[in-house]
Amino acid sequence: MTSLMQELRGRGILPKRALGQHFLIDRRLAEKIVRLAPLDPEDIVVEIGPGMGVLTFLMLPQVKKVVAVELDQRMVAYLREKGKKISSLAVVYGDALQFDFRGLAEEAGGKLKVVANLPYNISTPIIFRLLESRDSLAHLTLMLQQEVAQRITSPPGSRDYGPLSISAQLYTSPKILMRVPPHAFYPRPAVQSAVVGFEILAHPRVEVGDMRFFQGVVRASFAQRRKTILNSLKNSALGLGSSGEIRGVLESIGIDPRRRAETLDLVEFKRLAEALRGLHKDDDSLFLLERTAQ
Repeated sequence: MTSLMQELRGRGILPKRALGQHFLIDRRLAEKIVRLAPLDPEDIVVEIGPGMGVLTFLMLPQVKKVVAVELDQRMVAYLREKGKKISSLAVVYGDALQFDFRGLAEEAGGKLKVVANLPYNISTPIIFRLLESRDSLAHLTLMLQQEVAQRITSPPGSRDYGPLSISAQLYTSPKILMRVPPHAFYPRPAVQSAVVGFEILAHPRVEVGDMRFFQGVVRASFAQRRKTILNSLKNSALGLGSSGEIRGVLESIGIDPRRRAETLDLVEFKRLAEALRGLHKDDDSLFLLERTAQ
């Protein structure tokens, strides 16, 4: 652990707060994370934010190839130098939010696996990006802020259940695999972390016709958590009509208008979106809601 920190300092590399960098430096915990990831010899793994490569070089002997995507040019240079004799390592300078997972999967002729110690400041956008690319992915093993991990795995009715829970559970089977204390990182974060494993489902748990509208309804429903589902939808940017119209839709599908969004499960949200689709007339409002959620 100390040697890694000394190496960083010796190279004049200080973690960048703007990139949300917290380098994993505990090799014992890194070994455990790699053991928990379901890696096979023919796998091509995309690692997001490899940092000093603690996970990278542990995974390389176990898989066909590791594609390490790194936004910090200093770490790109470091990893390329350290791995210059390893043909199964590709270090890519770039933003994971723009990375072409589908293109790499097509080139590889099979689905990818993703392993990442995600920067806390962009973890949620990256998760949504990965879910969008789910047809090219077989499994995700992600280190996250513990609060985010709890949101992802929370069931309906819990305090942490929300849009991220719904999207993750619609397409994957997420499970918290282990907790990771702050001392495993340099610099130490102020929060606990957790590793979450996501098995990508062959089919969504519920079939949704208009996914964009479904997601808009979910976001609108949770926009005002303390309000009832009726009031949240009535006050949303979706433009769904009058309070009476929305109440009528809710009652027609057996959802009490006085319930709150966190009590609805995936099936109920599917029925709600399908029932509300007839009231929705302005697709520009969906764009506005998506922009607000980013």
